[in-house]
Amino acid sequence: MRGGRKHIFMSLVCTLLAACLLAGCTASGAEAADAAEQGADQIVIGDVEFTVDQIEYRTKVEPPEPIGYYDYYPEEEGYHYLVLSGSAVNAEDTDFDPANFYVEAQTGRTVREGKLLIVTEPGAEFWDVLPAQQTSGEWGFYLFAILKDSEEADSISIFYNDDFSKSEKGEEWDREIRITL
Repeated sequence: MRGGRKHIFMSLVCTLLAACLLAGCTASGAEAADAAEQGADQIVIGDVEFTVDQIEYRTKVEPPEPIGYYDYYPEEEGYHYLVLSGSAVNAEDTDFDPANFYVEAQTGRTVREGKLLIVTEPGAEFWDVLPAQQTSGEWGFYLFAILKDSEEADSISIFYNDDFSKSEKGEEWDREIRITL
């Protein structure tokens, strides 16, 4: 009888652990050697500044003024996107490549992956880089993560290395910028 209870208890523990993993229940995602909080109105990474004009939940992510064929992130049943958007300037001497950054949103104890995208000057498409010496603020950005419909994000974080290089999966990043929502 005693061994049967132990077996049932262990089965319950394993089931709960598996359910938690499938649901994305993690205490933390990526890690950085240095973390800093920034407001939700201005995000500064070196000489690159993102001015947040809007924070909203959307069913899909697409350029503001799409023309012809364009990349987008489609509507997914049971999910919505948290999107921070606005203008971007790059006073650096080199192009800013968002592919070298990692984004995640925190919703309670759950971490959801996200992405940083650059929007071209006319707002027609997503671009690979924010060109160097773009200081007019005509370029835009989307900082977003996909969440379950029942979730709202507490914060969204951008992880990066000091030299703006990409980290390998599982490696610690140099810096984290956490934006509390």
